[in-house]
Amino acid sequence: MMKCFTIFKDKSKSKKRRSAPQLSNHRKSDNLDLRRVSKSTDSYSSPRSIKEMYKEREQNLRDFSLFELREATNNFNRLLKIGEGGFGSVYKGTIMPPNGLGDSMVVAIKKLNTQGLQGHKQWVAEVQILGALDHPNLVKLLGYCALDGERGIQRLLVYEYMPNKSLEDHLFNRAMPTVPWRTRLHIILGAAQGMAYLHEDAEVQQVIYRDFKSSNVLLDKDFNPKLSDFGLAREGPTGGQTHVSTAVSSEMIKLS
Repeated sequence: MMKCFTIFKDKSKSKKRRSAPQLSNHRKSDNLDLRRVSKSTDSYSSPRSIKEMYKEREQNLRDFSLFELREATNNFNRLLKIGEGGFGSVYKGTIMPPNGLGDSMVVAIKKLNTQGLQGHKQWVAEVQILGALDHPNLVKLLGYCALDGERGIQRLLVYEYMPNKSLEDHLFNRAMPTVPWRTRLHIILGAAQGMAYLHEDAEVQQVIYRDFKSSNVLLDKDFNPKLSDFGLAREGPTGGQTHVSTAVSSEMIKLS
């Protein structure tokens, strides 16, 4: 009985030793095939860079002359100034269609402070990013003006006009009417959708906003939120990179 038991036991071990390598090879082959499929899929769906997308869509932006924007703002009249910050000033203006026919359009015109190189870098970043991206919860860039003359450098941006100002105005300015909670939730959801588009859209490289704050959440006539001010935004990591170096430049949105 002992011999029979020993023989049975040895045969069992022998079978396991023979079958194990075959199973292992089969799994390696499967894993290799999966990796090949994964790499093929990744290369096929690899998002394009902001610069590549901008080159395709730059014709959608209007190249304004400085004369046109001076006319639109009554020579940058202080009474038409609707915002101001380290970047420069924003004016409410009225522009005509390129061919001069049709109705005029109310716009917001940002005149950048170009005392340093940083102002120009932020202007370029904003033109390229907003010129490449299109989403209901991102402010729409209509055009720009770039002029290097004897009187200095001029850098301006023209946006759709947001009549309900910013979320910051409604939260902290007591002169503004109180925003109902239903509207606040609508604003929060829209701002989150804008951020999700920047981070997850498969069409372009991930964009890191870097300036998410209540003053940069603008509101249209129906209180739909639009993320604005992309001068500090950067593209996310590409290729084998896992991160990019950025500095925190924002404040938390306060809802109470």
